[in-house]
Amino acid sequence: MTITIPFCFSLLAVAYLWLSQQGEFPLSFLVKILPLLLLTGWALRQNQAQKWLLAALAFSMLGDVLLAWDGERLFVFGLAAFLLGHLSYLMNLRPFTRFYPALLLPYLGFAAVVLSLMWPQLGAMALPVCIYIAVILSMSFGTWCSGRANPWLIAGGLFFIASDSLIGLNKFYQAIPSAGSWIMLTYYAAQFALVRGFLQTPTQLQPQSD
Repeated sequence: MTITIPFCFSLLAVAYLWLSQQGEFPLSFLVKILPLLLLTGWALRQNQAQKWLLAALAFSMLGDVLLAWDGERLFVFGLAAFLLGHLSYLMNLRPFTRFYPALLLPYLGFAAVVLSLMWPQLGAMALPVCIYIAVILSMSFGTWCSGRANPWLIAGGLFFIASDSLIGLNKFYQAIPSAGSWIMLTYYAAQFALVRGFLQTPTQLQPQSD
């Protein structure tokens, strides 16, 4: 991989972040997904475009478009799109060749804290949010347990938890200063890291261990 892809990805991400700080602008949904379109093209060019990886990127872009179009009215549909995206990433992590019980405690503990803070304001969203939390935790935990595990995949899973936690806390707990910027920074970092991890060649993968 040359520096071109990370540079272009960063440039597109920063462009969207800067424009979004200026207020509403035409075709914001298109600018928002340009970094992911670049990642999709990168995967196709590498001839490693696993169907579940492409599905994850497609569902993510759908979620981005829905939330950029009308984040309030279409929030549930955006949530569903990202849920399918996480499930697709989880499928692409197969096979799972190891298990780390000690990691379950910090994952579940963090989820319990975030959920307890949001719970009073969740209302009818309680069940969908609980399902979403279970799926994203499974995806992130799966980056450790996958036979394809590498630092990029693990970082991507953790960045996604950070991004989605910020979304949930900002919406259902209390407003977070500069939430939009932090959400998108961690989101773009998550997507880049996951795709970078999935495009590792077999010789670059870390050796598997029991």
